[in-house]
Amino acid sequence: MRKLNTERKVILTLGIIGVLTGIYGRYNAWAYDDYFVFFYTGMSLVWVAFLTSSKSCGRPFWKKQTQNQ
Repeated sequence: MRKLNTERKVILTLGIIGVLTGIYGRYNAWAYDDYFVFFYTGMSLVWVAFLTSSKSCGRPFWKKQTQNQ
C-alpha cells in the first residue's frame, strides 16, 4: 500500500466515516434518500484518496502539441 500524506489520510478517514454512517443508516431503517447520500459520498472519497496526483494522467487522448521554434 502506498504511503499517504496528511491530506489523503483525512480524505480517507472522512470517506470511511461516510461509508460506516451509510451502512449504519441502511440497517437502522433510515429512508433510502438519507443513508445513500452518506454511503455514496463516502465511497467516492475513499476512491479519491488513492488517485494519483501526477499531471501525466490528464488528457490521455489529446495530441501532444508540437513546439514551433
